[in-house]
Amino acid sequence: MTTPPKWQRPSLTYPKIPVFELLKETARRLPQKPAVIDPHGGKTLTFADLDRESDILAGVFEQWGVQKGDRISFFLSNGWEYFVGFYGALKAGAIVSPINPTYRDRKVQHQVADSESKILFVENRFLPQVMGILSGLPTVEKIVLTGGKMKGNEKFFSLPDLLEKVCPSASSPAITPEIDLAALPYSSGTAGQSKGVMITHFNLVANIKQSMIAVEAREEDVFLSFLPFNHIYGLTYYLGGAVYLGATQITMARFEAEECLRLIEKHRVTVLFAVPPALLAFLDLPPLPPPIAWGIRQKFGVPVARHYGLSEASPTTHANPSARIKDGSVGIAVSDLEDRIMDWEQGLKEMPTGEPGELAVRGPNVFQGYWKHPEDTKLALRNGWLFTGDIAWRDAEGYIYILDRKKEMIRRGGHQFAPAELEGILMEHPSVRDCAVVGIPDLSFGERPKAFVVLHPGVVVEP
Repeated sequence: MTTPPKWQRPSLTYPKIPVFELLKETARRLPQKPAVIDPHGGKTLTFADLDRESDILAGVFEQWGVQKGDRISFFLSNGWEYFVGFYGALKAGAIVSPINPTYRDRKVQHQVADSESKILFVENRFLPQVMGILSGLPTVEKIVLTGGKMKGNEKFFSLPDLLEKVCPSASSPAITPEIDLAALPYSSGTAGQSKGVMITHFNLVANIKQSMIAVEAREEDVFLSFLPFNHIYGLTYYLGGAVYLGATQITMARFEAEECLRLIEKHRVTVLFAVPPALLAFLDLPPLPPPIAWGIRQKFGVPVARHYGLSEASPTTHANPSARIKDGSVGIAVSDLEDRIMDWEQGLKEMPTGEPGELAVRGPNVFQGYWKHPEDTKLALRNGWLFTGDIAWRDAEGYIYILDRKKEMIRRGGHQFAPAELEGILMEHPSVRDCAVVGIPDLSFGERPKAFVVLHPGVVVEP
């Protein structure tokens, strides 16, 4: 039997430039093309507008004493303000630390305090929440509101007012892309407090190029941007990728299925990056990747390809090539990224084709470590390889299949298996809409699986 050839992407060259140079280049090339259309905020920015307004903001930051390496946090929903703030911060030499807009007080306070942010961008509707934790944010010197300012408080400023200022252009500090950080997103913190993920300008520029080429996006495309910009996926693909390409994007402050479909039709959207729950809002199908992909293809007549990544890889590591999409697989490695499947107990032995183990990757997009967490960094980065914590296997063509998180594997009677395997079996039942399997203690065998099942509407379970 002939072994099929492995799919491999061509090597690329990566410019060693600050992230904001991607915007400057696009603004020179396509100055009057719309960069951001924000229906909710009622504003459209051309690439020239975005470059100019972020220049103004960078000048303001410089006047405020922002220096290279200072952190600026963003507690916002998606909108035009995020783009101006993001590029303004980078042009001033600052590090962007995006905050999940669904976070409650404790998590917001932890991230802003842990990152020691000097400036905090806040959407006006989150202001009461911020006021409640302000005393616990000793490093914050200025707060920029997306709307009106607070009268009588010299710490608060309005972004629209700041953009009316006449400031000398910021003397952008010299950036060493391979060393200087551009972004400090925080991990989800499923094992304790969230940790800052240190991503350099070079990491981000590399993955922007890797990702956009892997997904075959073009300047002519129109993106619909509803994945949150605070997430590394949204940050790299929207704040970075679309700007790098010169593609127009339509922003959504939050996902609503009907509004999403309306915007797709109105603006002739050609590229939609989504997660399974969003696709399920369009289709009444079980959340198992192959049926979702099949359903979207049937309903809309467009290809659906799974990707994979993590914050520590800026984020994309794998994507399905359009010429050979495999349902159930996250595809092959992006350009210039090496991957290995290692034994998941010790991570010392590479596993053969078809055998599960922990996925490890190495490439120009891999992060520099965790902010203030050197021990966690040593566990994740070993001899230049990022151990992802995900259990996966590789087929004969080099396609990767993700099984589950390593820490969620169920250990029973000397054997280990992935909850996703049982979830896949349960999802085959026509009455099951969604499910989750976890391991619970078992005195005889160590652990046993327990399933939580959501049935389709109208389905009745008999005892």
